[in-house]
Amino acid sequence: MARSIQNPLFAPGQRWLSETEPELGMGTLVSFDNRLITLDFPDAECTRQYSRAAAPIKRVQFKPGDRIRTCDAREIVVEEIAEENGLFTYKSHGDTRICETDLAASLSFDLPFDRLVNGLAGSPKLFDLRHEIRSAQADYQASPARGFLGGQVDLIPHQLYIADQVCRRVFPRVLLSDETGLGKTIEAGLILHRLLVTGRIRRVLIILPQSLVHQWFIELLRKFSLSFRLFDREYVREAMAAEPGMNPFILDQQGIVSRDFLMSEKAAREWMLEGDFDMVVMDEAHHMTEDPEFHGFMKALAARTPGVMLLTATPEQMGIETHFAQLQLLDPLRYHDLAAYVKEAEGYETAASEARKLLDRGEPVEEILDAFGPGRVVFRNRRKAIKGFPDRRVTLSPLAADPAALCRAEPAKDDPRLVHLAQLCRAVKPEKILVICRSKETAQDIAAGIQTHMAVDTARFDETMDLLSRDRQAAWFAEPDGARLLVCSEIGSEGRNFQFVRHLYLFDLPENPELLEQRIGRVDRIGQKHEIIIHVPYIEGSSQEILALWYDRGVGLFKENVNGLHGIFTRFEPRLRGLMEKASEGGGIDRIALTELIRDTAEFVQTLQTSLDQGRHILLELNSFRPKAANELIKRIQETEQARELFSLMERLLDHFGVEMDLVGKDSQVVSMIPDRLVDENFPSLPRRARFTTFDRACAIARDDLDFLTWDHPFVHQVMEYFAIQGQGAAAAALLEGASSPGLVLETLYVLELPESDQFTRAARFLSPAPIHILMDHSGNRLEPSDLSLNFPSCLKPDRPGWFLDLAEVTGNLLPQLLDKSQTAAQKEAAKMRSQGLARMETVLKTETDRLIRLAQVNPGVSREEIEAAASEPAAISAMISGAKLRLDAVRLIRLSPGS
Repeated sequence: MARSIQNPLFAPGQRWLSETEPELGMGTLVSFDNRLITLDFPDAECTRQYSRAAAPIKRVQFKPGDRIRTCDAREIVVEEIAEENGLFTYKSHGDTRICETDLAASLSFDLPFDRLVNGLAGSPKLFDLRHEIRSAQADYQASPARGFLGGQVDLIPHQLYIADQVCRRVFPRVLLSDETGLGKTIEAGLILHRLLVTGRIRRVLIILPQSLVHQWFIELLRKFSLSFRLFDREYVREAMAAEPGMNPFILDQQGIVSRDFLMSEKAAREWMLEGDFDMVVMDEAHHMTEDPEFHGFMKALAARTPGVMLLTATPEQMGIETHFAQLQLLDPLRYHDLAAYVKEAEGYETAASEARKLLDRGEPVEEILDAFGPGRVVFRNRRKAIKGFPDRRVTLSPLAADPAALCRAEPAKDDPRLVHLAQLCRAVKPEKILVICRSKETAQDIAAGIQTHMAVDTARFDETMDLLSRDRQAAWFAEPDGARLLVCSEIGSEGRNFQFVRHLYLFDLPENPELLEQRIGRVDRIGQKHEIIIHVPYIEGSSQEILALWYDRGVGLFKENVNGLHGIFTRFEPRLRGLMEKASEGGGIDRIALTELIRDTAEFVQTLQTSLDQGRHILLELNSFRPKAANELIKRIQETEQARELFSLMERLLDHFGVEMDLVGKDSQVVSMIPDRLVDENFPSLPRRARFTTFDRACAIARDDLDFLTWDHPFVHQVMEYFAIQGQGAAAAALLEGASSPGLVLETLYVLELPESDQFTRAARFLSPAPIHILMDHSGNRLEPSDLSLNFPSCLKPDRPGWFLDLAEVTGNLLPQLLDKSQTAAQKEAAKMRSQGLARMETVLKTETDRLIRLAQVNPGVSREEIEAAASEPAAISAMISGAKLRLDAVRLIRLSPGS
């Protein structure tokens, strides 16, 4: 701390403080003569000259125990002080010696008490704001909703349940396999967001088909404010040019890479294996085994990565071998032998039967579900279990035309399907229609050809367009007054969501039922509010008629989702193709063979669905969604969001830094941030859509152009931490008028900080981060806030920050003594918090470990590594909690005045 030095010996490099302008920071003596002293104040970027005979300055000297920092950011704790040739040298343990000429200019402001006793106290309202921020941050840190608040998504129970369960794992290694339309991408985003926000993971790699790269990038950015780097050839080229020889995939913490790029670049695969990722995510995982080289790469990558998340809507449709390969990737020790896995699965029907009996009696089934093998790895929800999906209605429209004339790639303007589409547009006006076809050529011709039949705003979406153009066309279609038609090639079936549309026009039909399921899934998904009408025009006598009737009467795919599509198609593909080839060659449709194909398909589908509804599948679904637990989490999220605390805090914080936060329109949930008075160049960057943002979830979901500010949002954390790091509110001087007698009160805030460690996040959930608030009067008695006055902070007025600087008894004795008593009281509070944290830790972790041990006896899916990690965790966390250090965060000196 700074203190006055009597009869100092002047020397260049000495550190001094201005008593009249303490806000200038710590100054360096640059020159002096018989009349003048010149000080340079680097923090304020100014120079001052003072009369040597009456300079209002005092020498800075730190005392043993103070933590000081050098210009090159080294820190030491002072143990001894020596003076030589007018300069102080500070000594620490060993041979560490720092001359005051090497001190950082802002050093004297880092400690709240030093600020106070050097006359650098600020506004009492900023102290209150700091206290409020610290308390609110503590509540947020302890909230089970932390990490689940920031998604700009609806609070869908089954999605949140899966995300919560996955994030509870020590090593999250799971297969997300909800049916199409249930939101696997959102589930993955929730999981990643929660793990990143809570610090469980830092380095994430997402591997995708090329067609899904942009969709994932946009979803993560818009819905979760997660910015991922696109790892592609251009990125690698630029990274290697900037730093040759460096692994380009260690430069960014989170990245997205296409499977095509990985397989074309051996060097990229080798770099990825050395990337030291915490989590690897792969979508469309059922295609993983199609390329043995890629499968081998994924096995090697998964073996080096603690967390692995695979996504597929068709976990067993590519065959039991492919499904087993997915499970083996997640847990090779558990799933080591295919034959053993198949034999084990035969016993699941017994467990499913027992679960049904318990459910029928209204009894809990948790123990059976917990013990179920793949239930530890696989999460799968089906539409039948998740209510709220709309009905589907199909309209098959046979059209007369010469099939041979329509066998070319693009439709002619007089194609009866175009005429039919135009008629439909008129009939359902003003409703929108999503049109999907096989190829980009067909999409282009439909968009042009429809205009010859009617004038209608038509958007287009195909692979000839760049990503930005596709986005603009999709956004135009999404606008209420935008395009009425969106014509997509097959690429529109991959990941794009149009649940605001109820009319799906299938200009042609794909031969693979999985592609048809993807097409329908663009409109039949969570968020769809209306009955879906699927329009299927086909030319009589064509191969398209065969497909339409087979899908409708055989597979039943138009009316509802059907599981096992890959197996269905594989079984009947030869007969189906044979009929279609004959029709395409002009031989017409073999009606008898088609009738037999439809009958056999329908029987097989019924048998397959019955089989899938039994055994492991019912157990998986029961284990993948428990409404009571999900609704409890949603309740906590909603309670946090409904409180006005965050809005109020951000409004005051931003106003303090010169950013106006105003509601846009009367009773609006939309907020604008206007940095009219912002002059701090280092202030955190405003959100990318700061001009229009919201704190309301419903508004955020309805408006893609808004940022959604929650406790999880990076900008919220950055602003609050910036406020704290800048020392705002760390020291204050206040006046309380109307007191019963004159006196002083030292008000302090302490925080209990865990040491940095790999176990930090796990330990933080047990140790309360609430600030310790101590009030100590001038006699050394601890007070309660109510002892001063009701709601006393609102009664405080700003006081002169340095009114006591000339009172040696106050600065040299009274205030240090009050601080010591305050610290003693705070240490007692901290000891209680440590003890409570250890008790919570022992209870929770013992329960978790005991459960894993019990599970391991009946469920080989619980690995030995997971049990060992859980068993060793208490000792590491106990050491962290016991080693938590108390730190003074803020101090306020209150002068009591009997006056009114």
